Amino acid sequence: MLTALGIDVGTTNTKVVLVDVLTPSVLAVASAPTPAPSDMAGVLAGLVGRVLRAPGEGPAPVAVGIASMAETGVPLTADDRPRGDWLRWDGHRAGAEAAALAARIGREELFAATGVRASAKIPLATWEWLRTHEPDALHAGAGRWAGAADLVGLLLTGRLATDHTLAGRTGAYRLGRPGALPAAFDPDLLAEVGLVLSRVPDVLAPGELLGTVVDGPFPAAGLPAGTPVTIAGHDHPVGTWAAGVREPGQSADSVGTAEAVCSVLVADPEPGPVAAAGMSLVRTVTGAHPALLAGSSSAGGAVAWWLTAHAPDADVDALMAEVEALGDAPLDPFVLPYVHGRQTPAPDAAATFRRVGEAAERPPRDEAFALLAGLSLQARWMLDEQGRLAGTAAATSLTVLGGPMAANPAWRRLKARVTPVPVRLVAEAEPVAAGAALLAAQRVGAVDEAPALPSVDVPGPSGPEGRDVAAALARFVEAATAGVHAS
Repeated sequence: MLTALGIDVGTTNTKVVLVDVLTPSVLAVASAPTPAPSDMAGVLAGLVGRVLRAPGEGPAPVAVGIASMAETGVPLTADDRPRGDWLRWDGHRAGAEAAALAARIGREELFAATGVRASAKIPLATWEWLRTHEPDALHAGAGRWAGAADLVGLLLTGRLATDHTLAGRTGAYRLGRPGALPAAFDPDLLAEVGLVLSRVPDVLAPGELLGTVVDGPFPAAGLPAGTPVTIAGHDHPVGTWAAGVREPGQSADSVGTAEAVCSVLVADPEPGPVAAAGMSLVRTVTGAHPALLAGSSSAGGAVAWWLTAHAPDADVDALMAEVEALGDAPLDPFVLPYVHGRQTPAPDAAATFRRVGEAAERPPRDEAFALLAGLSLQARWMLDEQGRLAGTAAATSLTVLGGPMAANPAWRRLKARVTPVPVRLVAEAEPVAAGAALLAAQRVGAVDEAPALPSVDVPGPSGPEGRDVAAALARFVEAATAGVHAS
């Protein structure tokens, strides 16, 4: 048996898994609500101890891989202690700063350089906000910025560094060419917000290791000192790679609290239309290929919000079984599933959650069906737009992954129904953490190429797309884009 440890610092929970690399399969999982940065060492050491004890006697992990949410971090003091809580991707604090940066640098120029839009979520805007509102946090003294995965890496190894997929979400790292990525953050972009290279993490080359586990809480939890550690990267690209979506023409739909559709491309499309659509240009975790990334904050989070607001006492499993039993019921009414605006396509910060179609409210089973139909149509719209932007069919197949997909057959069935290409499911409930472990094993040379996580076909309609799907998608897009507000 060949094992590796994977860590995923998510928006809601932090997960640690122990993976049998050769199978590949997850041997043990432990999770906890993502703690404040100051509590991360203790919480994470506890999770590591739980997964290493669970399988009983066996080989020590050959490596540790760390993935995390992007656009989230914390300033550090001169002695590398976190200052306060996470400044998260969904904080919305830096909207005015993002607009000012776009005006100063040029909105189109910034996107062409970095592949990300000037928005409140990018750390470049957060750093400008800190300069104005909390200058002692990062700009004064000898402090540094640590992204979520970077902080975990620092705790494990004593070195602060990130990888290109996370650096690429900051707005301060240039895209570069596949196979020839920049070796550091961009000094000119950092200077726009009053920072220098010493204030941000090093950037690891694709495949480069961060360091090894140092003495402290993690060896005490059973992870041997000297174990190699790598920053696997941004959660969605890591999950995409783990699912076997590694070559042009393949797409992945990664669903958690948020949702991301990622399509691997042969070449970069024109940046202007990508920016206008609210998507990002990125590189795969290996750095070998360009990709389009479309994100939606309304996925598992929208389902959780709806259940709390409209069915607080429901037996969720029983309710979703009733939804699945509806089969191919009409895709009308449906829900526009925007709890916090829409990032893409047709960005609209003011987009709201609303029901479209039959006026009379129906039983919870039918309302839940309308919600999942809306979420599935939103993902289909993102996939179609990626094909349009790439100038070709964006995908020959779609692989879906993430805890909500593994746990909800009703949602899977609707996704397969509205998706125009074959759909496969990665049933592993923690694909990002597992992918981080697989990448780590590959990067230390334990395997030449780590296998993809197992997947199975998701049954869908046979034959051409039904007219009902085409009509529902057209109605969905029309309703979503009616009176779009600029973002």
